[in-house]
Amino acid sequence: MLDINFIREHPEEVKNNILQRGVDPKKADVDRLLVLDKQRRQLTTNIEQLRHARTEAAEKRDIERGRKLKEDLKSLEEQLEPLVTEWQLLMSWMPNMLSADTPVGKDAGGNVEIKAWHPQRGYFPKEELGLAEHSGRFMPGPAFPLRDHVELGKLLDSIDLEQSAKTSGSRFSYIKGGLSLLQFALFELLKNKLLQEGFTPMIVPLLVKEKVLYGTSHFPGDADQVYKIENKYVEENQDLFLVGSSEPSLFGYYLDKVLASDELPQKFFAYTSCFRSEVGSWGKDVRGLKRVHQFDKLEMDALTAPEASGEMHEYLLSLNEWFLQQLRLPYHVILMCSGDTGYAATHKKYDIEVWLPSQKTYMEVMSDTNATDFQSRRFNTRYLNSKGEKEYVHNVNDTGCAMGRMIIAILDNYQQPDGSVKVPGALQAYVGKELLEPKK
Repeated sequence: MLDINFIREHPEEVKNNILQRGVDPKKADVDRLLVLDKQRRQLTTNIEQLRHARTEAAEKRDIERGRKLKEDLKSLEEQLEPLVTEWQLLMSWMPNMLSADTPVGKDAGGNVEIKAWHPQRGYFPKEELGLAEHSGRFMPGPAFPLRDHVELGKLLDSIDLEQSAKTSGSRFSYIKGGLSLLQFALFELLKNKLLQEGFTPMIVPLLVKEKVLYGTSHFPGDADQVYKIENKYVEENQDLFLVGSSEPSLFGYYLDKVLASDELPQKFFAYTSCFRSEVGSWGKDVRGLKRVHQFDKLEMDALTAPEASGEMHEYLLSLNEWFLQQLRLPYHVILMCSGDTGYAATHKKYDIEVWLPSQKTYMEVMSDTNATDFQSRRFNTRYLNSKGEKEYVHNVNDTGCAMGRMIIAILDNYQQPDGSVKVPGALQAYVGKELLEPKK
């Protein structure tokens, strides 16, 4: 969350940030927050003074005064409770401040390309970059008519949407045979790279408490994307939620922890199944593997000292690019504009999108986000700085590999005229073959 002191000192900057991000100003009402904050602080001061006076009365055995002070104290505490509740709700809707270099824009059309790469061309010159998908017009065209990934998956007998519809409903899938091997290979390639880079592998819970999703800022803003588990059969009848990424579980590991300065940076990754309702996306990109309710992902995240998060953000982006270049997949990197930065924790965000020649468009496969101290304030994750003072860490998170989408990208870019699909060279040793062939 934002530092309340910053909001007090810079209310107009905070309001402008809310406006540029397209956040509902009624939910993130700065003026109302500041009124409540003033009342809250005054009541808190009065309560502390009454508690002190009550202690003195008890020491002097002044029973009558003590009784009166108790009644006054109860009255003030009853006044404070709803103020604090509303104050906390407003604070939960205050988004992180965007970086100075975040472009101002309403939606995806305002995103700025900073790089584009093709295995046959390398990096595109700056004059071929622009807004949104500008560089797509310079991507080489296909040499033959292309099939989409659903048709290819059927030819390869590797994607079965009909059977998953029977067992689980729409927007689930069975991935089998060669494509399941391809998914394991993607994991192995990136896992081995991250181990070489000093990342710690983790196996994390897929069910978390509400405070963990609040910590990453997926609550309250994205609550409609999250599946809630019926708590009837859960210990202590507590609410639990299925994660839409391993990010909440990974950063939740550091809840209420204080790290030594020499323990930073912390770099870690997890490979998990992820679950999202995808509410609001019905009828949009719902065919096949692109926008599903369950998918697998390797997430790579980090905790840093405040002055190091910008460098870590760029470092994680370099790993995204390494991975895509190993796979020889054409892509571009976009700096997200203010109106398309996603969840409230974002300070600065890159999306990495792979070119799909069959559709002549880009598809997001990775996101790389610097959340500064927004999440660590909610998680109460701190470290001891050089002065021995406790300071909030910075959180940086990155979609290392969204497996289903990466499979789509490979099918689209490596398909052959007969419906077979070449296996990227970097994956062949893991898959055990050079070609995935249609079922005879």
